Amino acid sequence: MIAMSAAPAPRSAFAVPSVPRKYVLYLRARLLEAEASLAAMTVKYERTKARFDRCYARRGITPEEDIVNYINAKAMNPELKFWYSKVEHFQREVSAYGAALTGLDAARRLLGSDGSRLPVESGRAGNGRRGLNRAS
Repeated sequence: MIAMSAAPAPRSAFAVPSVPRKYVLYLRARLLEAEASLAAMTVKYERTKARFDRCYARRGITPEEDIVNYINAKAMNPELKFWYSKVEHFQREVSAYGAALTGLDAARRLLGSDGSRLPVESGRAGNGRRGLNRAS
């Protein structure tokens, strides 16, 4: 004999769990930390690159004079690679936390502050391209 379990109660299509305020505050704090770290790493990278440029300019290797050797020297410099990777890391963090906050804000506006969906225009006009892909 097969025992059948009761089907779960149907959920409302618009029931959306609210995002805890602590989580939003956490994301905002992380975004601010990532922005501050990005600024700090950018300054360190720019200082390191300026020192690199001065060092190689004394040897006559500049982008204007000898671009091939300049690019090769820059690619071989581990300190420049390190600081640039830090800059890229914090750029990705800023993007991720910013996107998360933007998405949560957009969802909140779409669903309304009380969790109920905002009314959608019922008279949506079609794009008039319904029959274009049908063979005649």
